[in-house]
Amino acid sequence: MPEGPVVTPEQIMGESQQSAGGHRKGTTSAFFLNAEWALRQPQATEHDRLQAAASERMLRRQMVDIVHSNGVGDLFDWRDQDIAAICRQEMANRGGEAVQAFDDDNRAARAAGVVCGFTGEDLLPGDQDYGASAAATEVSTHRCDALLQKHLERQKGVRKGTFGAFCANYRLARQQSNPAGSAAAAMMRELLPHVRQLGYLNWWRCRDAWAEALATEACAEDVSSPVIRAPLQDRLGAVELLEQQEPGQFMGEGHR
Repeated sequence: MPEGPVVTPEQIMGESQQSAGGHRKGTTSAFFLNAEWALRQPQATEHDRLQAAASERMLRRQMVDIVHSNGVGDLFDWRDQDIAAICRQEMANRGGEAVQAFDDDNRAARAAGVVCGFTGEDLLPGDQDYGASAAATEVSTHRCDALLQKHLERQKGVRKGTFGAFCANYRLARQQSNPAGSAAAAMMRELLPHVRQLGYLNWWRCRDAWAEALATEACAEDVSSPVIRAPLQDRLGAVELLEQQEPGQFMGEGHR
């Protein structure tokens, strides 16, 4: 590896550490699980429609955290125009809010039998530092949701702080005269197999050509992760469903 500063996942979030800068571990993964449920899942049953609506509501609540914690608009642009539109709406209305978690609200809502979206606790519960299937988690809050199970299986073995380290190295590489040849870029390349497991770059593209080329190279090596583009034409509107419900029905008030 070339000489120069680099950042590792362990430096982003230490052992048993739950959050960094207010950003709870597992939250970015939960956000994109919410996005897939809200924007891309077929809604064949009433439960599907309620889950999609609850997921969109949580996605909107998490947006401020996701933008600030992951460098959206600085390091990354949205590939998907549906979620880009939601981002513009939420940041225009709430961009100055503090980053926060919603685990407690979700826990209370679920205890009351309310359908709710997903938070970091659903992906990395308790002191868990690495992605694992629900079956492999000794003490788990994992829910019986097929799409959640799929995300858990895909992210097995990925350490918390991995994408945070990818972003930190991206910023470091930008400061070098030859970003693509820097030690930080080499670390980005080392982290990319696990970043691809997370699936975030199916929704984001890097704003710098050298970084996007690096990510595209990794994508070409992983044909199992197609980029998400076209929306489902026949989905029912989750926002419209939410507007028919009483405030707080899906979630109490109250963020990898």
